[in-house]
Amino acid sequence: MPRHHESTSRGRQSFSTRHIIGLFLFYGVLTFCVLAFTFFFVYTGLEFRLVIVLTLLVGAIATLVHVKAGRRTRIDTLIDRRP
Repeated sequence: MPRHHESTSRGRQSFSTRHIIGLFLFYGVLTFCVLAFTFFFVYTGLEFRLVIVLTLLVGAIATLVHVKAGRRTRIDTLIDRRP
């Protein structure tokens, strides 16, 4: 019998501090890439400091939502692999 639903049936997952930092970096880099592209090519008149503030804010919120959900996703396996 396939066990592909195993991670959702166990309930909430607990994440280590190192894993949470990895999630924050992942979401932060992803957000920075999108915002940097948008601000450089679409909104060229706005200050770039806003990109850094928005990156930290969105990265923190995305990490919080991910950890609160308590489910392992493909992003978690990517973080666990480490370069």
